[in-house]
Amino acid sequence: MIQIKFKGQRVDNKKWVYGYLYQSKKQSWITDLINININTHRNFAWWEVIPETVGQFTGLKDCKGVDIYEGDIYHQGDLNITYTVVWHDTGFKGKQNSSTSYAGLEYWKDRIEVVGNIHNK
Repeated sequence: MIQIKFKGQRVDNKKWVYGYLYQSKKQSWITDLINININTHRNFAWWEVIPETVGQFTGLKDCKGVDIYEGDIYHQGDLNITYTVVWHDTGFKGKQNSSTSYAGLEYWKDRIEVVGNIHNK
């Protein structure tokens, strides 16, 4: 069973936090603001995160045991050919950067090595 969890960069210091996603709405006389928060498992703290940085866990780990999230950048052995984890059609896939090709994550998971994220290249 896939664990549903997320990661995102904190608003206050841009450090990554991992856990459950929570969305709240603040009422304002100017506008309604949507807050995206992540609850970490360790200290039960809620951290406001930058919405654009939120990525969902794919349920897979790379060849070094690192969790693979949406927005992660990886290679499959050739450092010159990188992929970005995206939602495509009906699931998570790796979109080859500088190309229109996609690779199935499940099939290649033993060769995948996460090397970064689109938000901190």
